[in-house]
Amino acid sequence: MKILLLSLFSIGALIAAEPAKPATDVQPGRRLEAPGLRAQFVIQSDRKATVTFADAAGKPVPRGDRIVVVKVDGKDVILEPHPNGFITKEPLQAKEPAAIVVQVRAAADAKPTNFRLTLNTALCGECKRQEYGCTCAH
Repeated sequence: MKILLLSLFSIGALIAAEPAKPATDVQPGRRLEAPGLRAQFVIQSDRKATVTFADAAGKPVPRGDRIVVVKVDGKDVILEPHPNGFITKEPLQAKEPAAIVVQVRAAADAKPTNFRLTLNTALCGECKRQEYGCTCAH
């Protein structure tokens, strides 16, 4: 009986000693979701912004005929197409905070879907993500 209790205690101690795995967010940035649309808006370390399209599982999908327009403080940003989305040609030059509008069309003649966010790359104290992609309720 003592051996059984010691064995159970040892197993419990080993389990408790195993470090907890931190929660990882596969995709940094801001999710852009609407019916029939799932994308990710990310400001990279060089301040270039990307819009990448994804399926329901979050895996990248081809951009297809989609058209994306990004405006920062009301000014159009030039985008270059990539297989799964778009990337800005130049780094974002606006001072923070700045208003960003991402407009996505499924095709040239389709109704646009607009997403509004604020350019703010400071880290959130709670979720440790950049503020433009923060998921906290503050």
